[in-house]
Amino acid sequence: MKRKLNVISTIIVSAIILMGCTPPITFPPVSQTATNAHNQGQFVWHDLATYNPIAARDFYSEVFGWEYETLGYGENTYFVIKNEGTPIGGIFKLADQYGKSAEWLSSMSVPDVNAAIKYNSSAGGKTIFKKATFAGRGETALVQDPQGAFVAFLKSESGDPQPQRAGDIKMNSWLWNELWTTDLQASIDYYKGLTTCESSEVKDSKVPYFLFQKDNKTLSGAIGNPVEGARSSWMPYIKVKDVKATLAKAKAAGAHVMMEPDPSIRKGTVAVLMDPTGAQFTIQQWILR
Repeated sequence: MKRKLNVISTIIVSAIILMGCTPPITFPPVSQTATNAHNQGQFVWHDLATYNPIAARDFYSEVFGWEYETLGYGENTYFVIKNEGTPIGGIFKLADQYGKSAEWLSSMSVPDVNAAIKYNSSAGGKTIFKKATFAGRGETALVQDPQGAFVAFLKSESGDPQPQRAGDIKMNSWLWNELWTTDLQASIDYYKGLTTCESSEVKDSKVPYFLFQKDNKTLSGAIGNPVEGARSSWMPYIKVKDVKATLAKAKAAGAHVMMEPDPSIRKGTVAVLMDPTGAQFTIQQWILR
């Protein structure tokens, strides 16, 4: 696989600052039902930072049927992504001076944003955007972990959604988050320390693959970066009914295919794509186990 990914810290900083400079708006909560519970280590939100939010919006609508609610205006517009009426993420614009870049940014639940920032710094990571409070959403900060992956820390204002089994997740919604890392063991140690999760290696995997687990729930996975020379990053997965049919729609809508379905990889149920603005994501046809 080849990957064209050159998003740098200054680009991400500019994007998040744009959000912070908008007139006061209320963002949707990460859970439609207030839980007042914070499931440390769970991914609860996804934002797409892109140089062309209109093109991205139209692409994901065409491929997955996503609908949008518009917050703000002009250069500071924030598109709330809705899947079957439920908010699942957002899209916002990068500043023009940073060129044609895009990346999905995943938000991980933490009970204390300041403590998470301190942990990241002490482990050798960087704070990209200091803690800020967004009405309706909660406290959040963007960091780069010691291996180079961007991740947002989030303490939700109203609590996190309850983790769902893969079979219960709606089609065309977020299925999984997977860390592609340049140093697998270091990343495992880092996220175990950050979230107090346990890790376990998947047996019979063709390459080393680890799961992060907490309270008998599997939260995410980690694998050595399969893209030579690329920095670490969190890869979001979208659940689809038919991987080949969705892939055909994505190609027709302008996606670049990084990896076609391969029978030797998860029985041909996954494909890795890059949207027309350059953001990576994976689609997976979920097969009941």
